[in-house]
Amino acid sequence: MNHSFGSKAIRIVPADGYDGFEGWGTSLAWWGHIVGQWSNIDKREEVLDLVFDADKGLGLNIVRYNIGGGENPAIQPNTLRPGGDVPGFQPEKGVWDWNADEGQRLVLLAAFDRGATIAEAFSNSPPYWMTISGSVTGAVDGGNNLQEEYYEEFADYLTEVVKHYKEAYGIEFRTLNPLNEPISNWWKKGNIQEGAHFTIDKQMEIIKRTANSLQLKGLSGTTVSAPDENSVDETLEMLHGYDEETFNSLAQINTHTYTGVQLSELRGYAEEKGKRLWMSEYGTGGTEPHNHEDLSSVLELAERVITDLRQLQPAAWVYWQAVEDESAQNNWGFIHTNFRHGDGSYELTKQYYAMAQFSKFIRPGSRILFTGDECSIAAYDAAIKQLTIVTCNTGDSKEVSYDLSAFQIDDCAAKVYRTSQGDNLAESELSMCSNGFTLELDGQSVTTVVLSNITFTNQI
Repeated sequence: MNHSFGSKAIRIVPADGYDGFEGWGTSLAWWGHIVGQWSNIDKREEVLDLVFDADKGLGLNIVRYNIGGGENPAIQPNTLRPGGDVPGFQPEKGVWDWNADEGQRLVLLAAFDRGATIAEAFSNSPPYWMTISGSVTGAVDGGNNLQEEYYEEFADYLTEVVKHYKEAYGIEFRTLNPLNEPISNWWKKGNIQEGAHFTIDKQMEIIKRTANSLQLKGLSGTTVSAPDENSVDETLEMLHGYDEETFNSLAQINTHTYTGVQLSELRGYAEEKGKRLWMSEYGTGGTEPHNHEDLSSVLELAERVITDLRQLQPAAWVYWQAVEDESAQNNWGFIHTNFRHGDGSYELTKQYYAMAQFSKFIRPGSRILFTGDECSIAAYDAAIKQLTIVTCNTGDSKEVSYDLSAFQIDDCAAKVYRTSQGDNLAESELSMCSNGFTLELDGQSVTTVVLSNITFTNQI
């Protein structure tokens, strides 16, 4: 039965969107180093299923592996936070330790066992003995921290790790990023995590040297990504400042979306230059008191995902670390556990279910579709004839209608999933008309509608 939804109905048109969505991901820093070393193997496997398995969990298919610098053992006490002390593979000049970083490596391999398809390697800091300050936490003044004579050696260090993982474990990192929020000035000695500032001229130098090192070693399956700035605006500023050789050395543009407003501008620049674009890091939770039921983080995460997919239009959307240390007393992360004790106990946060509202139903290969509503996003998976709509309602409960007259939905089956103060991915049925549906949205909620056996009537 056709239904007249009126002029306020949200219309979804298959032509209005973009292809090439590669999926959802997480960095393995710093939780991989911790969880991968749990002695409680059953609990470890549960957590890995919850993060990477598409049926049992979130189905994150992209992993960002942190090539650790390894802190100076002479610095006591070590200031790095639990998990942040990622072991390096060169504990001193000329010495390689390929047994290092066992925990993160286990998680990386387990992710691929569970269906991960893309791996990226990235660095937060050069090994401590290459740094000016003698520490992977940054320079004393927050400035450049890689000694002038070690740019070539740092590039060799990163690419040698890439080569080793390919040869020893069959993991080919598709991209390698030598930088992380490099223009930021908060990477100072004594920090609780690894970090390194690079002025734009030094960014260009390490990017070009890394690309050249990959080429010299015959690692053609791995290309360089950059710059992974904290702000979209900073990412665009850095790219505009790179010389032609540096820019041509990049296959992929990475940006974080913690701050900045030039999402559409960055997307347009990437399209113009023919570069793949990733949202390579975002996390929410701030410094609020530890609370697994925190709904503000749920809404913030959902709003960020929808905004990024609509405006930035990235090929991938990658969260910071999926598992967070509960002793840090914040609401970051999908799963909370104690990084200090490591007994395998854990709890799912509300953010876990917020992420599931997207990642379980919008799968790699989907076409991202825009809607006439800035609070919602849709995706169509032609391989399985599935349309997914996700909407975030930060206000009071309300009724919304979606006009799907561009689709053929006669035999369509529809389900609704909702996360709100009282629900965690709660499932219900949806009554359909032949040209759309009307839905009641709970106040302060994220709602996903999944329509199966649906086709669009006009080719894109």
